[in-house]
Amino acid sequence: MRRRSGVIAACIGLTFGFSSATPLQADTLSPPVQKMLGDLKLDPKVLDGVEQELAIPQEWLEGARKEAPAIVFDTIRPKEWEQIYSIFSARYPDVKIDHSEVNTSTRRYVLPLTAFKQGRSIVDVITGLSGNAFLFRQANALEDLSVLPNYRHMPEHARTPDNITVATRIQYWCMSYNTSLVKKEELPKTWEALVDGKRFADKKLMVGNRPNDWILYLWDMNGDDWGKAYVRKLFDNLKPQLRKESLSAMVKLTALGEGDAAVPQAMTRVAELQKSGSPIGYHCPEPVPFVLTEAGMMKNSPRVNGARIFLNWFISREGQIAQFWANKSVPARPELQGPEFLEFPEAVAGKQLVKLSPETGQTAIKLGEFWDQMWQSAGGQAAPRRH
Repeated sequence: MRRRSGVIAACIGLTFGFSSATPLQADTLSPPVQKMLGDLKLDPKVLDGVEQELAIPQEWLEGARKEAPAIVFDTIRPKEWEQIYSIFSARYPDVKIDHSEVNTSTRRYVLPLTAFKQGRSIVDVITGLSGNAFLFRQANALEDLSVLPNYRHMPEHARTPDNITVATRIQYWCMSYNTSLVKKEELPKTWEALVDGKRFADKKLMVGNRPNDWILYLWDMNGDDWGKAYVRKLFDNLKPQLRKESLSAMVKLTALGEGDAAVPQAMTRVAELQKSGSPIGYHCPEPVPFVLTEAGMMKNSPRVNGARIFLNWFISREGQIAQFWANKSVPARPELQGPEFLEFPEAVAGKQLVKLSPETGQTAIKLGEFWDQMWQSAGGQAAPRRH
């Protein structure tokens, strides 16, 4: 059995040998930043020292002014991006970014890789590589991110040994449940208990076609034999509802009582609905899938300076708080892991966390092939999965 688990460690360095990118000081924050901190009810001291943290080479700024706007692919919604971009633009008014919400694997992985192999550049920064970064590694398509000053501020678990990806946010993929239908004591303590028990059998559990968001982590941790046995028990023992809707829609379906519970589910989306008064809760069996949303920067980009500036900012405290402000994404920065940044802290507190190992690429292929076979045999609609 291979066991790989992780916890968040608060370790950070704060020194650079570069000059400041902008004259803004911590005590003279821009109006957009002041609004952001006010909306979040955060003490401005949370950004103390951010000028030193965001110091970058002057030639990056000069180069970005001459380049076309850097292109960013991610899953952030347009309205959320507007909030994030307002903070970025206040700091770097001369650096332009073109953003696209890209939710399909074909557009986020296949097209950029195909273009790269053909010597073309269609995107500069891609977020949401988690579980599929190996495809870019195999093609040698990503830049070394150790050139980014903020990269060294990220904890070890948020970086890869070859420095080609960095975590931009954290997500816990667990389960939602209808609080009117499910008692807390009925919730499974472990993922094995979920498939071995009968409480959520006979269509009471809704399952989305997204195994890479939760089973991949468990399979990678425990090995191939365990993974195949677990998927079999999920389908054979529970006979779940196989849903074709988006995971966001499944949250609403859970609240409506379409099923007693649903997997996989994102903490932030469940929190949004709960705050509206819906009868929905969030629960994490152990070990908790500790999902790092990874970003990479494409090689041979003609817009390299803008791409570097954006990604370096995005993993700064200012960029991480801006993302949280826009869509409640949990920051990857260890200093920003307090209760003010984390929904349902009781769902993960004190529990074992599991994250992907560097060997995940082959595991993802095995899981995909086996999952598709089981999904379709159980009557699920054959369709590309969103990762």
